[in-house]
Amino acid sequence: MFHEIENHIARSKMSNREMVKEMTKDEAVAVMLESINADNLALGLQGGLNEEDLKRQIEQSQQSLNFMMSNIYDKLKESGVIA
Repeated sequence: MFHEIENHIARSKMSNREMVKEMTKDEAVAVMLESINADNLALGLQGGLNEEDLKRQIEQSQQSLNFMMSNIYDKLKESGVIA
């Protein structure tokens, strides 16, 4: 019985590793931007700001946010945090 549980755990870990998809830099930056944009919108709405104004400001900030997230990704890669 214990051996069967160990085998199940080993198979489970293997299949989890196989399911992990390596992301490109662009994909990782897109995920970070999506998260930041959602957080900014939620926090702004909580603060009582107009939704359309928030969306416009978020849209206007995409170029600089993309630049910053790209730099953060590069720093993480250089430091070995990202393989």
